[in-house]
Amino acid sequence: MRVKFCGTASLADMRAAIAAGCDAMGFIMGVTYQSSDFVTPKEAAKMVRHLPPFIEPVAVTHLQETDDLIRLVRDSRCTTLQIQDTVEPSGMDAIRDALPYLKIVKAVHVMDESAIATAKRYEPHADALILDTRTREKIGGTGIPHDWSISATIVANSAIPVILAGGLTPENVREAIRKVRPYGVDVHTGVKKDGVRNPERTLSFAREARDAPVED
Repeated sequence: MRVKFCGTASLADMRAAIAAGCDAMGFIMGVTYQSSDFVTPKEAAKMVRHLPPFIEPVAVTHLQETDDLIRLVRDSRCTTLQIQDTVEPSGMDAIRDALPYLKIVKAVHVMDESAIATAKRYEPHADALILDTRTREKIGGTGIPHDWSISATIVANSAIPVILAGGLTPENVREAIRKVRPYGVDVHTGVKKDGVRNPERTLSFAREARDAPVED
């Protein structure tokens, strides 16, 4: 099971995720909704420079304009772009044309069964989908789980990898994986303690995720 830790805002955050054996690390930039642990592209680029091999740096953003997204990726030195807000498929295709090396992950907010059709709409234009939760104020980092049965339907019918996010913690990630069977899992607030990424919870999350059964 692949594991991504999002909201990396310091070298201490980075070290905790690396020690847990993460596969990817998210840097939140270009925010237009309420968010925590966001950084500038310049700050992200400095941290990316210290990443060891085989850990994917992910630019996580609320930005929607194609030119802004391309600039963000270039300035941050990330090799994957996670689009949290609405961007038309044609815009995603334009980003891919400008940055052929880039992997694009599109967020789908699982609020009801309409998420199934939304996932299908973006599937031909993304390298992966990430199933997240949103509120009126936040489009990520809510700490709120969604209906995993809807997520399981999306996973079962998707031709591309699907990552599960939204309210995951060391305490519930094993059950979430058993029910949804995603390609990977993504956590932000669920590994915090006293407002910062906690090394023990970070390690526990990764262990629980990788030990989770993927077959009945």
